[in-house]
Amino acid sequence: MSTLWLAALEAPITSVTVYGDQARVVRTAKVTLSGTQRVELPRLYGQVEPDSLRVEARGAEVTRVEVRPVTSEPLPGSEARRLITELERLDDRLAQVRAEHAAHAAALAHVWRLQPQGARVSPENGEASATRSPPRLDAAGWKAAADFVAERASRLQAKVRELAQRESALEREQTALLQEARRLGGAPRQQGLEVLPTVTGQGSATLTLTYVTRGARWVPTYELRLEPERNRVEVAFAGRVSQDTGEDWEDAALTLSTALPSRITRVPEPTTWKIGQLERFIPTAPTVPDAWRAPPPPPPPSPQAPDEDERLRGRLLALSEGGAPQPPAPEELVEEEVAAGMPMPAPSVEARASASKGRSFESLAEMAPGANSDSYGVRIDGVGATTVGLSPPATWRPPPVAPNSPAALAGGYALVFPAQRRETVRSGGGERRVPLLTESWPVQVQRDVYPALTPTAFLVAQLRSPSKQVLPGGEAQLFVGADPAGQAKLAVVAPGEPFTLPLGVDPAVRPVRNVRVVSKEKGFLGKKDVTDYLVTLEVANPYAVPLALVLHDQWPLSRSQDVEVELVRVEPSAEQDKDKGSLVWRLTVPPSAKTSVSFHYTVRLPKGWRLTQSP
Repeated sequence: MSTLWLAALEAPITSVTVYGDQARVVRTAKVTLSGTQRVELPRLYGQVEPDSLRVEARGAEVTRVEVRPVTSEPLPGSEARRLITELERLDDRLAQVRAEHAAHAAALAHVWRLQPQGARVSPENGEASATRSPPRLDAAGWKAAADFVAERASRLQAKVRELAQRESALEREQTALLQEARRLGGAPRQQGLEVLPTVTGQGSATLTLTYVTRGARWVPTYELRLEPERNRVEVAFAGRVSQDTGEDWEDAALTLSTALPSRITRVPEPTTWKIGQLERFIPTAPTVPDAWRAPPPPPPPSPQAPDEDERLRGRLLALSEGGAPQPPAPEELVEEEVAAGMPMPAPSVEARASASKGRSFESLAEMAPGANSDSYGVRIDGVGATTVGLSPPATWRPPPVAPNSPAALAGGYALVFPAQRRETVRSGGGERRVPLLTESWPVQVQRDVYPALTPTAFLVAQLRSPSKQVLPGGEAQLFVGADPAGQAKLAVVAPGEPFTLPLGVDPAVRPVRNVRVVSKEKGFLGKKDVTDYLVTLEVANPYAVPLALVLHDQWPLSRSQDVEVELVRVEPSAEQDKDKGSLVWRLTVPPSAKTSVSFHYTVRLPKGWRLTQSP
């Protein structure tokens, strides 16, 4: 059965799943088949991982997929040669017009310097006389000279204007051609992949091309808006998405995920555990034979002379920039390939095995000395206790995860959030805020007040998460009504889990703290200084509704036997923590009213002592 070719298909990006540092892209194409046909899908550039390519068909069968490395679209030779010819011809015409313009401008300037001169009338004997007046000028030829200057200057001015217009038009044409030359000659040649599936079927079918690409990322973000009149918080959860994968995501269905994609596919086999006398046992994953083998790599291309493409690019750059481009150094070529996202060859299994040869168990034991939680001691005659176990060495660390990555902010949950609408995210186009979730939560808001530390009242809500899904942590912008109220950082929260929701500050609530100090001296033999402290806290409610309030203060604690501190009275009663010296009042202030609390404590210390504050 012969295989027919189909023209290159349009396969736009239809959906993208964004992870912490990569993305899974899905392209979809419609095709009409008649038997077995070979399809050419759009070329893939950027940081695409070749091992992740997958082609599926609905309404047909994919019998073969060929993937070939390619460079970016070749330079159109006929267009480049035409452009070079036009630029060179335009340079000659422009040089000729400029020379003519300069010559006619010089002639015009010379004409304007002409002055008419008439013949002088001499004495009859031709001898000069000092007593006679200067000879008279004959003005008979002045009119003809003036007419000549005017007519000549008019013709030259018309020619100069014509040449100036031609020069301006040629310069505009040259500017347009130079821009086209820079576009053709300066476009970098990117390394990419060409995907050619062979599909068998009859009628219409849908092809999907799925692959993983680097250079994409997202970060969770929140916007919390308190509506005081309704006692509700509007929660807007979104993802800040950016990407530089080399391809634009146009009108795609985005999904943001906190998962960490893994590439481990084989289940390890435990080896026989034999207790030795001198070696510390560390389980090592053995090399498991795998029935699957990658196809052999294609033979390297034979060396070729510089192609016509490069020669034309160099000529275009020379014409547009006034100099021949310098070829990059070999090191720069390697850096450009890495920056373009081309996969670097990974060391083979044999290479890794040979690199690990010669490393004894003793050296591994030196790297990870000591016992661990899952180890135990074995004593052998003539040999001291040897520690063995199944736990990893002490120096082993899990793969690092960035603290601000979605995986870390999700607390280990693999969460998936589809975008509320189709989005467009351009490569290198900056960050885009993608809405993911909008909910309205009923809350009972209270003000936390710390008059001894700050005159600010903090808005907080204690609640159990009413959301039906786990929400990751992230930065939050806080609003009270339409007014910004600050920023906060939220932790991951599960449905029904109690947590504290920060809502900013309330500038209308301003607590007042007054302290009255009375010092006196007591004792006959061992005199002591006794100081009474009476602390009064007042808070006014400026609202027409009751105000829930949590008031925090503290009394000092003594770490010396010579200093005595006694909490005498607390009005009204408060929650006390004697280990921290804290006092907490939970109050409800009536509308447009004021409430006050107080506490009294005494400090006794030897006469002449000075108190210092310590944490």
